[in-house]
Amino acid sequence: MSTYSHKTTDEFMSADDAVLDQELLEQAGSAQHHSDHAHTHKLAITALMCAASLLLSFIQIPIFPAAPWLMYDPSGVICLFAGLVLGPQTGVLVAVLSWLPRIFFDPFGTPMGILSTCAFLLPATILYAKTQSRTSCTKGLVLGAVLSIIVACALNLVITPFYAHIPMEQVAAMIIPILLPFNALKMLVNISLAQLAFKPVMHVFDQLMH
Repeated sequence: MSTYSHKTTDEFMSADDAVLDQELLEQAGSAQHHSDHAHTHKLAITALMCAASLLLSFIQIPIFPAAPWLMYDPSGVICLFAGLVLGPQTGVLVAVLSWLPRIFFDPFGTPMGILSTCAFLLPATILYAKTQSRTSCTKGLVLGAVLSIIVACALNLVITPFYAHIPMEQVAAMIIPILLPFNALKMLVNISLAQLAFKPVMHVFDQLMH
């Protein structure tokens, strides 16, 4: 009788273990499914942001009358929000991927555009990723604007002589009267658009991500 009872207890324990193992497997499967879904969702949003940034890059607006050949486009703001929503690395990825197609008709402007856009978005997206604070994001935007202006002026100094066939001294002479105010105005527009769109855009993407 004792032996039969002990055997039955072992059988119950084995059954409990089997149920527990099944539950763990189901939980692991559910977690994996959720992870795959989130990854797919992130890829879809990244692709959407790349497409939006590329399309907006074709909106060319002359914002500086003293140099009407210098155009502003709002594509950098899309790259910024990609970084705020999905992280700094994704912001950089969107900037690179959305600029790359332009290399075929603007081979000199493309690397300048990629680097100046990344300089603009990285401080704000890094600070926001750490704090989730709009105040930190705003401070990052100001820092990013300063970095982007420096990068744009420095790259113009190096690259412009190659495609414009003018001496570096001539480009240097354009920094104060043309390049600096144009890029400062460009950053002012970017920051203004980002501040105006911050709450509604972040709300929309919060809904999409969940």
